[in-house]
Amino acid sequence: MPSSTLTQSALALCGAGAALHLYTVVFKAAGGEEGAGASAFLIGLWVFSCAPYAISAWLARGRWAAWALGAAAACLVADLYMHYSVFVAPAGSTAALGLLFMPLWNLVIIGPAGALLAGAVHWAWRRKAGAAG
Repeated sequence: MPSSTLTQSALALCGAGAALHLYTVVFKAAGGEEGAGASAFLIGLWVFSCAPYAISAWLARGRWAAWALGAAAACLVADLYMHYSVFVAPAGSTAALGLLFMPLWNLVIIGPAGALLAGAVHWAWRRKAGAAG
């Protein structure tokens, strides 16, 4: 059974990622316009952006909590960087395209890389702890 600390940490990062994307969709994507409601595009963007976190939350429920923690942490760091580069310090007029492509990068590259790294570290730590005990 996975450590409850690992599970809780992974789920907390998943919640933070979903909250970041909800903030982006609700407050930033509308551009501060009055009466700007939720469009199908924005809802789809939010669902697509939360997909890596949903997968991580699903993994955290089982024996893959360390992997889920790594995936969620890597995705959240990448999303925070993208949020910064789009809304705080945009480098150009095409910076916002990152918001569209980041979920795909999170699903295909960043999340799995973070999961593999965290899984390897967790495996090595457990192996070392088992050899010492």
